[in-house]
Amino acid sequence: MDDGRDAAGFLTPERVRGLFDRAVEHFNAGRFFESHEDWETIWHEAEGAHRLWLQGLIQVAAGFHHVLHGTSSGFSKLMRSAAEKTAGYAGETHGLDGARLAADLAPWFAFGARVAAGAPMGGPDRPPFPTLTYRDGVVRAPLPPDE
Repeated sequence: MDDGRDAAGFLTPERVRGLFDRAVEHFNAGRFFESHEDWETIWHEAEGAHRLWLQGLIQVAAGFHHVLHGTSSGFSKLMRSAAEKTAGYAGETHGLDGARLAADLAPWFAFGARVAAGAPMGGPDRPPFPTLTYRDGVVRAPLPPDE
């Protein structure tokens, strides 16, 4: 059975593409835990700045999962760490619009700092969850949800 790995045991580019795109679909549907899991699979084999950026995405997804479950301390810590890992990243984004992603996450990073200082997670101060978008012309190839 083909598990999406090459002869050396590493994820194939097609498998990485499928996992990343499926993670984006999960994220945009509010299934933050599932997006975190798919990105983490890719993160295990990533290197350098790309690895840190992926870890930042994983932390954002985990932080949003905390928001849905009302865990403010976990949320604020993850947002602070994710902000550090994604700041200024200009590398491979698997087709995501990096500038828009940074702009969409900035209010969440600021909100995380306010929550760390004692602000409540609920209420009108909480930003809406962002929708991850791809650059024009990017062809997505998500893996099926049940795989």
